[in-house]
Amino acid sequence: MKVLLFAIRSSHKKFFIELKKEDSNLFDIVFPKYRFVFTLRGLKDLKHINLEPAITFAVEEFRIKVIPLPKVILNLYFRSLALFYYLVYYSVIDKKYSAILLWNGGKCRQRVAIEIAKLHGIKTIFFENGLLPNRLVLDNNGINADNSVPRDRVFFENYHNNLSLPNSLIPRRPKNQKKFQTSLVSLPESFIFVPFQVDSDTQIITNSKWIKDMRQLFDTIEQLSKVVSLKFVLKEHPSSSRNYPDLHKRADISDNISFANGYPTQELIERSLAVITINSTVGVESLLFKKRVVVLGDAFYRIDGITKGADNQIELQKVIENLDSWIFEEELVNNFLKYLYYDYLIPKDEHLYQNFYKFIKRVIL
Repeated sequence: MKVLLFAIRSSHKKFFIELKKEDSNLFDIVFPKYRFVFTLRGLKDLKHINLEPAITFAVEEFRIKVIPLPKVILNLYFRSLALFYYLVYYSVIDKKYSAILLWNGGKCRQRVAIEIAKLHGIKTIFFENGLLPNRLVLDNNGINADNSVPRDRVFFENYHNNLSLPNSLIPRRPKNQKKFQTSLVSLPESFIFVPFQVDSDTQIITNSKWIKDMRQLFDTIEQLSKVVSLKFVLKEHPSSSRNYPDLHKRADISDNISFANGYPTQELIERSLAVITINSTVGVESLLFKKRVVVLGDAFYRIDGITKGADNQIELQKVIENLDSWIFEEELVNNFLKYLYYDYLIPKDEHLYQNFYKFIKRVIL
């Protein structure tokens, strides 16, 4: 048995070098970013794979991150690029491998690699930072909404664990320090916290059918603020390179909406009445602090009794109007979080690579 460690970035390669030390015979590392060797043998199998999801994602990501060129033009470009990736990856993703390990799995290049793995009957294993402090996700189903976490509240009603949960978050280092080193505005006495996400992230492009970007999220909150007697505090995502001067201006003239980029996310969670998120990790983190969480997109933690969902403006308004009658099911939520923290996620400690190795061996055997 062999496992292919498929690196897209140099950081993935560094991680894989350490993992390979656990079993040098089991693992092969490939870093095809600068690999221009390809094979035309893959053309015979091209009719058996579906590159459309990879192309669609690449088009949407480019329009968000770079410039909104016409989709027809971008589709032609990324169709050619996806074919090139396919021919390159086909030369390294071989039938001799039992499994392939890769980061995230939702972006264009990873989607192409996954298609080839499917073609050859190779198991896919995904990993990503995650969900709770000092933890990583490792899952052979997928990440985020595609992961293998149970969705049935009965599972968590029957789960028991007496261990304690973390009570502090690890701040994310922002790309633009200046944006988050602003003077602290005065927070309302009571408010709902709304964290922004990265517009080009797979969570928005793939797992958010209603809210397609942060401007639409702002519009949604602005409309909500006009019909409910509540304040809303927003915070931009530290990993986003996008700026929203127009939204800040609209917030400045609003009586009910404000940005609070200078505050730590944990403080905003703790001081809030509730949290509205599309499908951010902040939603899971908010549960640690016993906050009611409203989810607007597809999320693995959109589970009855743990969070509430809203798929349109009317449903969101109804949930917020009934906030006072929302009984927080603390035991159920704690069971859910403890399952994640102790049974599902992998600790980022001195045993990290050993734990990865054990999981992979279990999946491929």
